[in-house]
Amino acid sequence: MRFLDRPLWMVIPCALALLVIVAIPVVITIYLSFLQLDVGTLRQWVKAPFNGVQNFVDAFSGESVLGVSALHSLLISLAFSLLTTAVVGPVGVLAAISVNRRFRGRGLVRAIYLIPYVIPTFVVALLARVMFLNHSGLVDTTLAALGIAGRDTYWLIGPNAFWAMTLTDIWATWPFVYLMALAGLQAVPREQYEAATLDGATPMRKLFSIVFPQLRGVLLLALLLSTLNHFGNFTLAYVMFSSPPPTSAAVLPISMYYYAFTSFQYGTATAIAVLTMVVLIIPGYVYLRMTRITESAEN
Repeated sequence: MRFLDRPLWMVIPCALALLVIVAIPVVITIYLSFLQLDVGTLRQWVKAPFNGVQNFVDAFSGESVLGVSALHSLLISLAFSLLTTAVVGPVGVLAAISVNRRFRGRGLVRAIYLIPYVIPTFVVALLARVMFLNHSGLVDTTLAALGIAGRDTYWLIGPNAFWAMTLTDIWATWPFVYLMALAGLQAVPREQYEAATLDGATPMRKLFSIVFPQLRGVLLLALLLSTLNHFGNFTLAYVMFSSPPPTSAAVLPISMYYYAFTSFQYGTATAIAVLTMVVLIIPGYVYLRMTRITESAEN
């Protein structure tokens, strides 16, 4: 009865939803990753033979129909997510700073900045596929006109596919960091800017002494969420390239998909899913620890 006297009972619906939507599927996925699950045993997967860690060994040592192992796909996903975040971070912050002050047409500029972010990912992938077409695409045509590259760069096949995918994701996702940084800038008290102006601080000095210190927490969260989003991006690589995609664009979600629905090695696919969850949990845990340490130091 004492529990009912507190508002804690109000979290019961949320806890049940998390249990059904998150906890139970995660437990089932971990369980399946240790089973010898294929077309023959899928119908009665509860009775599938126990395979131990062999699924993880096969994922790291073997190759999918794409010709890459899970380890190689993991490295591609890490390079893709980290490189994309390294670019969208500064771009988003600069865009937020450019529309932080009041000026005529600021609302219109803010709306224009959001255009790439509101377009669905599969639409972005289809547009990018057309723009990166060999010889006749807008990218090849423009680069050839500027004398930077020829019309036969082949962005959608071979090693250049990785760069085409990265550039497309940069264009589509930088407004997320922009929104987070803009929200942080709006929270900075204007009195601090006025005091810095009276002290003779230059705009660059204000940026490094006032803006960045107060944006640190927001930017860390934005960069973390951005990296995790890039790492788990399946739609862009799947829609942008042909089936199967080139090995340079075989990110971890794509590798998992082809293990499951082309090779029908469901046990290996779930092992890759578990690997993906572990990789995504680590930076989140580090961020939470950093946040607690910062709060303890401030208190």
